[in-house]
Amino acid sequence: MYIGELSRKSGASRKAIYLYEQMGLIPKPTRKGSYRVYADVAIHQIQTIRCAQTLGFKLKELVEALASKNSTPRSSMALMLEQIELKRSALHSQIETAQAQLLLLNQLEHELLHSPELMNCELPVDSSPKGKL
Repeated sequence: MYIGELSRKSGASRKAIYLYEQMGLIPKPTRKGSYRVYADVAIHQIQTIRCAQTLGFKLKELVEALASKNSTPRSSMALMLEQIELKRSALHSQIETAQAQLLLLNQLEHELLHSPELMNCELPVDSSPKGKL
């Protein structure tokens, strides 16, 4: 298929397709005259790349995992699975941090609602720029 069709079917721009090709993330197309002809498998490869980018993977990480000249499909998959686990761990950490912040917000809300005298206290005024909201 030509690049226009690949772009439509994969959802990637022509510029992105050229970039993926240059980086070695998709195989170089064959030539039919002056036209580039891409294999059908390129659609799936590009969709996988775009999905990985949506999940926070950088193209450089994908190149390292998928396109290393010395790698085998098995070693590429192992490296990609390792990267996925690192991303998953980072997300779990962010979730834990967010849950702790929610707990603190709930506690503060509870204290304010059940201790109205806290609302009447005078807070010191800080005239420095960093103290202003």
